Amino acid sequence: MGVEDNEFQIANLNANTSFFDWFTKTNDEIISKLNKIEIYNIDIQGSGVQGVSAALGNSAATNATAGFLRFGLADTVPHGITLQGDLVLSGSSDFTYTALGSTANVGTGGFVCLTSSGGVTHSNAAATGITSTPFHKNETIGVVKSIDGNVVRVANSGIYNEFVGLTTGQLYYLDPTDDGGYTFNRPTGAGQTIKPLFISLSSTSGLLQIGASDVIGSTFA
Repeated sequence: MGVEDNEFQIANLNANTSFFDWFTKTNDEIISKLNKIEIYNIDIQGSGVQGVSAALGNSAATNATAGFLRFGLADTVPHGITLQGDLVLSGSSDFTYTALGSTANVGTGGFVCLTSSGGVTHSNAAATGITSTPFHKNETIGVVKSIDGNVVRVANSGIYNEFVGLTTGQLYYLDPTDDGGYTFNRPTGAGQTIKPLFISLSSTSGLLQIGASDVIGSTFA
């Protein structure tokens, strides 16, 4: 095996090496092996490995040190991924929804539901005004992480780190008095909805675990 083997190690010259040996080694081993290094020909976009990004550093590069090739996972992977081991998330699992209707008054940090027109509005666990056939305002789809026009990014599982004023270790429910809000006081009023949302991990973070809607003592008002 020679330079075509990527584990081939070029041996050092020594004091007894002839000029012909030096010439042969330079042309047949060193130069030949260097010519097999084609990192400057790497084509990620459009290849069968989409979703991988590569940055080749040069003297003017700001994203990679000159002489180094940096690989990473692209922000968008345009195909499905199969995992054979454990998946560990340090943040939340999000999705984006392009609303077909109004998103008025919806902001980050509020729990939301869909309207009958395909819009997005704050969810609520109140005994009255929680339904507008055919949708129910207590059917929370998650908490808003960002909103840009009618494009809403919603976290519905994992760890959300933008809460405020939490008590660690508490189970929080959809609030019956604050649109989009949450409370660790379990709703008890007739007609109100018991809707578990998350368990607090600190004063600002919680593990999202959105549960079923349990309306107390009555059907939707």
